[in-house]
Amino acid sequence: MIPEGMRDVLPPESGELRAIEAALCRRFEAYGYGEVRTPWLEYAETLEAVEDDTLEAGYRLRDQQGHELMARTDMTVPVARLAAARFHEKPLPLRLFYVAPSIRPWAPQRSQDGEFVQAGAELLGLRSAAADAECVVLLCDCLAALGLRGFRVALGTVAFYTALVDSLGLDDDREKFLEALAGRDYPMLESIAGNAGVDQNALKVLWRTLELSGTRDALSQVRKMASSDAMDEAIRHLVEVRDLVANAGFEDSLALDFGLYQDLTYYSGVIFEAYAPGVGLPIASGGRYDGLLARFAWDIPGVGFAIALDRLHEALEEAGAVPAAAPACIAFAGGLDEPARAMELRRAGWAVAALPAGAPAPPRPRLQRSGGSYILELADGSEVSGSWRDVLRALGIA
Repeated sequence: MIPEGMRDVLPPESGELRAIEAALCRRFEAYGYGEVRTPWLEYAETLEAVEDDTLEAGYRLRDQQGHELMARTDMTVPVARLAAARFHEKPLPLRLFYVAPSIRPWAPQRSQDGEFVQAGAELLGLRSAAADAECVVLLCDCLAALGLRGFRVALGTVAFYTALVDSLGLDDDREKFLEALAGRDYPMLESIAGNAGVDQNALKVLWRTLELSGTRDALSQVRKMASSDAMDEAIRHLVEVRDLVANAGFEDSLALDFGLYQDLTYYSGVIFEAYAPGVGLPIASGGRYDGLLARFAWDIPGVGFAIALDRLHEALEEAGAVPAAAPACIAFAGGLDEPARAMELRRAGWAVAALPAGAPAPPRPRLQRSGGSYILELADGSEVSGSWRDVLRALGIA
């Protein structure tokens, strides 16, 4: 038995996930990102600094000195903490990536696993549409490089909603309203707005905006509803990001979604989510979080994203594009008694599982000794019988 929300991963899925991770790491490195690794346990105050209910709802324990610790519930916050502590004197921008699991209490009603592995990238120190676009392009490039067909990336902006909410004159209820908006708690939104005496026409603009997505017509409608310079600027910035990503060759994968709103409170500007055919939940999400590093005494901007590896694996299965876990493994009956022969094949790049002589026939490809000769059965059903040299030749070694 294992805790709810956790799971064991077995071959060949484990090997496939490893191959996906390796491919993503190569794409991150191709853009100049360097890998970082943070500990499983953080001081609870690190994750509490963001003041986000989702990130604070983690598993807690105390060390021998009585400090309260928490199993990390997110990777962006630990990377921000690490950057502020270890890179403060380094030139900007910083480009960092990770492949790591996080743990949160299992919440099936929110489609939240107890443990989930993410591959993510963070670009720190640049506040521009070009920096936002680089992260979206990198995400698209990662998915395309893995052979994922038909994926879509939805672009939205938290900055527009923040400016719109500011125009409502909520004062002390502003943060509660934003939290209800993030949680799509419409009755709560109505209640707060009603108690605050919000202008109904302004509220109608919010409801209408939340319904808009996907088309250039949506963009024109949102522009008409913008009632402040801040709202105009949020739209202009979003369009610039969209155009830059299109220039990089991913226009067909993009859609504007003004109803998009992330549930993590540290996002402050452009946000985005990636979707794939056959998978009902986002396979990746990210955005701009300009106030996050200020929580760790380094006020620099940031933008990044994280890919959910389990969901990406599911999407690649649907697309028939799961990368091979490893070279085909030859089951060598008698190989335990001929370690030099088995090693010769391994050094030539073949995986070899050495078995006792006379072991039950495993799946192909398989190799066994019969008297003074060898019998090699390949995965396609073909068979080679002869000397060791014949075996090597059949495997492309001799």
